[in-house]
Amino acid sequence: MTPDFVLELGMPHLGRNNLSENALFKAIGNDRWNKIEEVGGVPTGQIRDDAGSRLYATFFFIEVHFTPEHPLAAHGENETMEFSTDLSHFGQVYLDGKHRLVSDPELWVRSSNVFIYQKGGPSKLSTSIPDNMDFGAIPELETLPDSLTLCRIARTSGAFFERESDDVDIFDGVREFTYQLDPDRDMNGAGLVYFANFVAFLDRAERGVLTDLAHPVPASVLDARSTWHRRIGYFGNAEATDTLRVFVRARMRGLPSERYGRLIDLGFDYRIVRASDDKEIVISSCRKVSPMEPGSPDEAWFEKMTSRVQDQLSTLR
Repeated sequence: MTPDFVLELGMPHLGRNNLSENALFKAIGNDRWNKIEEVGGVPTGQIRDDAGSRLYATFFFIEVHFTPEHPLAAHGENETMEFSTDLSHFGQVYLDGKHRLVSDPELWVRSSNVFIYQKGGPSKLSTSIPDNMDFGAIPELETLPDSLTLCRIARTSGAFFERESDDVDIFDGVREFTYQLDPDRDMNGAGLVYFANFVAFLDRAERGVLTDLAHPVPASVLDARSTWHRRIGYFGNAEATDTLRVFVRARMRGLPSERYGRLIDLGFDYRIVRASDDKEIVISSCRKVSPMEPGSPDEAWFEKMTSRVQDQLSTLR
């Protein structure tokens, strides 16, 4: 199979443990916009609606669908990732498609876009229909992409994923982390927070919360953790001067692994709220794995934490 998109992994694509999720989102996002330009017959910077407003194919949903045995960290420096891609539209407003690994099509990243314009700056966005873009080469969906439904359900429930039956909480309830936007690093050329950067904010909040516990997660676990499943829904954006309040829930379980012997499987739910007006702009749920070598300090921490939780549950019975 001839790939539609090839990504040569170098240092700009790597994080603490091989492939960076933030960098992958940027690469896939750029490829999606290139595809829109190719099939739509107009440069993305020139897409306009009938009122002449500049439109942006902003991302409103992303899903990473890998496996615990094959998380993003399975891909490292000097590796070539080859993807097959597809793209469909609904009503010339919504776009939806997947980047599938050619080597294993069951491993994929799905992304959904909606055409928007800035009605009143980054904090006030409205949808519109491109007037000068050709949709003839893009297959049309019969119904709205179900990613919209997934986002609506998550907004009601506060999460995309249910907890696993063997999950134990790393801490009780919800912890909050405050992130001040950096105008020079976090914003894109449209004056919006770039969609891929929200994942970096979630990672920062996650690390900040987990290292500030009475029994903090070891740095070795945090450095090795790698996403294997994520859904993220975007419901707004923010001004460059705004501050973000990130709310985190965290849980974990142990999983057997042919490659590592055993894995710590971490589960997270996140909500991002703009501090300026308390508007919820992002919801995400994620599972990440970190190798747990037998007899390692990481395994000792995991066993101590899970036994402590079990003891607390026994006391309550």
